[in-house]
Amino acid sequence: MLGAAPAQAADDLAGYFVQSACLDPAGAVRPGVLPFEPGCDRRRPLRTGEPLPYRKHDWPAAAQATALPLGYQASDSLAGRLLGRPAIIQTFDFGGSTRAFARHDPSDGGQVVMFGPTGAAAVMTEDGSGGRQWFQGPDCARAAPDPGWLFASAPLRPEWQERVVRLNITAAAETCPTSLNLSLTRWRSARMALPWREAATGATAATTADVLVSEHYGGGSIATAHHLERFWFARGLGMVRWERWENPALSRSPRREEKAALITSSARCPEIGLGAAPAAGWQLVDCRTWTNMARARPGAPLVALAWP
Repeated sequence: MLGAAPAQAADDLAGYFVQSACLDPAGAVRPGVLPFEPGCDRRRPLRTGEPLPYRKHDWPAAAQATALPLGYQASDSLAGRLLGRPAIIQTFDFGGSTRAFARHDPSDGGQVVMFGPTGAAAVMTEDGSGGRQWFQGPDCARAAPDPGWLFASAPLRPEWQERVVRLNITAAAETCPTSLNLSLTRWRSARMALPWREAATGATAATTADVLVSEHYGGGSIATAHHLERFWFARGLGMVRWERWENPALSRSPRREEKAALITSSARCPEIGLGAAPAAGWQLVDCRTWTNMARARPGAPLVALAWP
């Protein structure tokens, strides 16, 4: 990998951000088959708008697993386009008593990942609290968005690589920020055990996966950051895990202790490689693990959230 040509390195990087389908000998998608299961020898990336052979849901809290076998949120990582450019669309699709999976509710959204000279970066995100937001950096041009939220650059290595990124949020793709904030960004690749859950039965297991871990700090260093967002992207599955950590010395999060106790007791976040605290005293306050797998049945494919 260290000797890969630039185009090959970029293709290798992209493989971590999009989920794949298993194909039969004729090239058709096999419903209900997961890309890490035995016999999945032929694969291709899944695209927005097509029926899905499976969906990735988050793990429910242990106390709610029987009542909510599909958890609280589905997240698909699909190849698509935004503003006329190729992109990976990673959705946040809530279900529940007042919300429905695959239906656009006010709390739903996602993030859009694009690839460029700087690597893989989020261009835009949307959620129920902040609405639609664009990430812009120092190369912002009013004609197109600048991917400011860096996840990783090729070639990947098993050692941490890092860069201090300057970025800020704007309300529109054509708007450039008036100031920029510092964010230490670190990433590395690893081959690790990835926990997963069978949504229909609640059975749990682990599969060995090639994973990209990316850390985005709310400051220019670990010591000066008030929080951390950490992402896991698995080859063939896309985004599979997200964590939010707080630095107690600088945290701006209300009810931090309460959140930390709740996420620890919930069992929503099974143990995973490279999941340790970034420094002594930091607290995990939120997490989602999108490896609670719902399988399509023959003749009854699953549908992704239509977003953005």
